[in-house]
Amino acid sequence: MADAVQLSPRLDIQLVRPSERFRESFLRALEELREEGLPWWSGDDLALAERDFSAFVTKRLAEASPSGAAPPKTHLWAVAEERFVGRIAIFHELNDALRTSGGHIGYDTVPSFRGRGVATGMLRLALPVARDLGLTEVLLTCDDNNAASIRTIEKCGGALRETRVLDPNRPAKRYYVITLEP
Repeated sequence: MADAVQLSPRLDIQLVRPSERFRESFLRALEELREEGLPWWSGDDLALAERDFSAFVTKRLAEASPSGAAPPKTHLWAVAEERFVGRIAIFHELNDALRTSGGHIGYDTVPSFRGRGVATGMLRLALPVARDLGLTEVLLTCDDNNAASIRTIEKCGGALRETRVLDPNRPAKRYYVITLEP
């Protein structure tokens, strides 16, 4: 994962496999995300990260191997200046739940690093990884009111396929496809 994307004259990001060396900056980022109330950044795995970071990293890395009912998933962390600034995950295949809400790729940027191109950089760097996993196209979904995600996906070549209302009490869901060049 030696490629990097320059975000500004002073900040480059790289995608790396989860690693214990980012423990402190990951835990700081986790606090920022919790303060924001992001529901997918809560639960047993993150309690494990606080209690036993080594086990948390091992679990994340193991998810890339097929096991059980969940599709394999490759986790990558965006780092800049040796700090964790975001995460991106690539599902190797889709199940019905991911086809409906989630898609192949999901990502989050640490709030204090938003607006600096981190999400776009992560997605650009993750697309060749997805191709190397054997995918020829990837599905990405986002809420219809998530302007930042819409910009990120479209900057990276996402073509809007449809918009659906899954729950009348929630924003509509947008479905984008990015074709991966050989």
